[in-house]
Amino acid sequence: MQSQVIICDQQAIYAMGSAMMVEKHSSYMPATVINSLSHVSDLLVANVPGVLVIDSSMVDFSDHSKKEHIAAIKKTMPIMVVLNEDDNLLLLQFIENGFSVIISRNATKAEWLRGLEMTRMEKVFFCDDISIKVNALLNNYDDLQLFDKVNQLKLYDKYILIRICQEAPSKQIAFELGNSKRTIEGHRTKMMHLFEVKNVAGLVKVACISKLYDNYLSNPGLYDVTLCAKTSSL
Repeated sequence: MQSQVIICDQQAIYAMGSAMMVEKHSSYMPATVINSLSHVSDLLVANVPGVLVIDSSMVDFSDHSKKEHIAAIKKTMPIMVVLNEDDNLLLLQFIENGFSVIISRNATKAEWLRGLEMTRMEKVFFCDDISIKVNALLNNYDDLQLFDKVNQLKLYDKYILIRICQEAPSKQIAFELGNSKRTIEGHRTKMMHLFEVKNVAGLVKVACISKLYDNYLSNPGLYDVTLCAKTSSL
């Protein structure tokens, strides 16, 4: 029996090229191309095995509702992920959430079709450059876990961490954020426990290793104090 293929991709030309490869393959029905995950379930043909190919940018693991949605789809049909960017943290998130077939945008035609077949069989497959990245991930797993922890911080805490790197005292940070010095010190202590460091120097090291401070220097507008003032969770 032929399998149904749904390609969900925001890059229209890439999606069309992928659909043409599917159309020439005898194991699959002509592919359906969409640009949103919201209609995937409606497109499934009853009693026909399906395979979903998704653009990685369609998935946001930090958004609980979107994460739950893709998890629900994953229970109904196997998924092949096309990694849309050179993002090791995102790759790690896909692997940790049980996605076993991942290819990159520059995968060869043979790798793309091999990935689709392995997806249909519900097996594991990475194209060559993704395999290299996965091996590198295994060697840098601790750093990536740190990146993930920093990435999940609220903007309020990120701002405090950045100002600590700039040697700003707690009293000054409190004035900028419109909260008490005690509140700022509470957030600082919470982050020290989270990152398992003993002092402020350890927090500075975390900000540097995770590239948070470098990101601030490149994009200071993302950490505008007016966006996080008085938003303490303590």
